[in-house]
Amino acid sequence: MAKFGLITEGITDQIVIENILCGFYKDYDDLDEEISPLEPPRDETDIRQAYSEFGTGWSAIFNYLSETRFRDDVLNSEYVIIQIDTDIAEEFGCSINQPVEEIVKSVIVKIVDKIDSKEEFYQKHQEKIIFAISVHSLECWILPIYESNKKEKIIGCEDKLKKAVAKVSKKLKVDKSYKNYDKLSQKFLKYKELIKISSKNSSFQIFINKLPQNI
Repeated sequence: MAKFGLITEGITDQIVIENILCGFYKDYDDLDEEISPLEPPRDETDIRQAYSEFGTGWSAIFNYLSETRFRDDVLNSEYVIIQIDTDIAEEFGCSINQPVEEIVKSVIVKIVDKIDSKEEFYQKHQEKIIFAISVHSLECWILPIYESNKKEKIIGCEDKLKKAVAKVSKKLKVDKSYKNYDKLSQKFLKYKELIKISSKNSSFQIFINKLPQNI
C-alpha cells in the first residue's frame, strides 16, 4: 500500500508535490519510494518526455474521479492527494472572483461532487483524501523561491517564474518537463525552507496545513 497516491494535472505537478511531501516529512526516510503517481500514470520513460504529452487537466481528472479505478486507488493508499490548478475553474462553474480561501473551497466542492456523482464515496473516505488546490497555478507556489515579494502573486505565475529564474540561473529552465520541475522545486526538500516559502502563498499554506502531522 502506497503512503501517498498522487492525482495531478501533469507529471511536473507530481514531482513538485513529491518534493513538498519529502520536505514536510523530513524524518521519514525514503518517503519518495512510497509515493505513487496515480493520475496521470508515470513510468521511467515518461519522465524523459514532454509535459504536453502527459498533461491531464480538469476533464481527465474529473473522469478519473468518477471511475472505479479511483475508488480502488484510494482504498489501496494511506492518503491520496488531488492537485488541480484554478486557472480554468470558471469553465467548470467555480467563481475565481473571490478571496483565495473561497476559491479553494469552491473547487473542493466541485471535486467532491464529481467523486460522489455515481455513489457516495467521499464522506466514507475523506480522512484519506487531501486537496492541493493551487491558485491559480502550481508555478505560484514555486515563484517565491526565486522572487522576493511581500504580496502574493496568483496571476501569470508561469511567465513571472521564467523571468525570475532567468535572473538567478542560466542552467535552470521553466520548460514543462519532469526533470526541470524537480530542479526548480529542490528547496521544498528542506523543511524550514518549505515552511517559509509556503507561508508566502495562501493556497500553498492551506495545503500544508491539511497535511497530517504524523504518518
